[in-house]
Amino acid sequence: MTKHFYLDESGNTGDLCKVGAHPSFGGQRMFSLACIGIDDINALAHEVERLKSLHKLHGTELKSTQTKAKPKFVSDLARFLHSREWPVFIELVDKHYLVMANIVERLVTLHLLGTEPSRGALFVKNTMADYIALHAPDDLGPLYAKACQKQNRPDCRRVFQRLIWWSHRSQRDRDIAAGIERSTRASLKLFEKLHPYEAVRSVLPIPDRSKRDGTIWLLPNISSFTTIYGRINRHFNGDIADVTFVHDEQVHFDKIIEVNKALAESLRDDLSRVKLRTADYSFQSSPRLTFQNSKESLGIQTPDVIAGFASRYIYQKLWQPETINAEHDQAFHLIDRFTRANGVTGINYVAPRELLYALGLSPLANYEDVGQL
Repeated sequence: MTKHFYLDESGNTGDLCKVGAHPSFGGQRMFSLACIGIDDINALAHEVERLKSLHKLHGTELKSTQTKAKPKFVSDLARFLHSREWPVFIELVDKHYLVMANIVERLVTLHLLGTEPSRGALFVKNTMADYIALHAPDDLGPLYAKACQKQNRPDCRRVFQRLIWWSHRSQRDRDIAAGIERSTRASLKLFEKLHPYEAVRSVLPIPDRSKRDGTIWLLPNISSFTTIYGRINRHFNGDIADVTFVHDEQVHFDKIIEVNKALAESLRDDLSRVKLRTADYSFQSSPRLTFQNSKESLGIQTPDVIAGFASRYIYQKLWQPETINAEHDQAFHLIDRFTRANGVTGINYVAPRELLYALGLSPLANYEDVGQL
């Protein structure tokens, strides 16, 4: 059993509610966290040296930026990982979608607070998030980000009002838009009835605290790590006591990751009520989590290459297709092959369905067909 899992990310721009929350995110719309289980670091080192010589990569450290113009190197690295049958887990996150999904969860469906989750409710929330992410005005994200920063009732109310104004007029799909409007109006009524402090707290993301005691609202690397943790737990059927996570050093966010790992473990009974195909949050043991400087770890440099290529490829394929050629397509195809039918490895997409359809993918709902969750 592979016991050491190495993680690194690409496209981290920090708190999504502090960088403007514009849909483009300054050309870094996609975030990726890759995690690879490696049981023979010497074999990996030997192969990487061979590939660096073959593809004329220089320097002692393997960096994603080095391989940006060398998709054949990425293809060969992916082939090696396939040949070793090492488990690879990737979270690919559309940052704009993540912000919109939080708006749906915390604001649009506020009136459902306290109700039991169900497959039907999850489907409706996903449908709303997809529609809002694709069709809502560009200023919705910045309005929500401002509400997070100001933490007052008037700014939160403006997000409600903008959603209602837009959804009342949206014609892309009147049934979905009307559903968003009805739900948002019902939530606004509840918002106005709550005590001001409780009202504001209810519609904003649950914040984390930085090392300098600042408030951080929405970090894609936190939710991505938690999801990968649950996926690995499912992969090993809960037998993860001997697993060690080796994460790229996080100067600002390591404590937040540690706290959220412990929080997920403490909330296992609540989290495990949501039955997912690819993850199990009913943690029965607590694997070790360590942080290491990537310059000192080929294990971390390898997921850095995979994560960097995956996030760049998706962004370019969707919004800069003229920059993609057959070599890029081949490399991504090999990465996508880590996704096994009825398995938990490979890529988990956090993005609107329409974007996945544009990539030629056929996404499945992640929640299991088991009735009431």
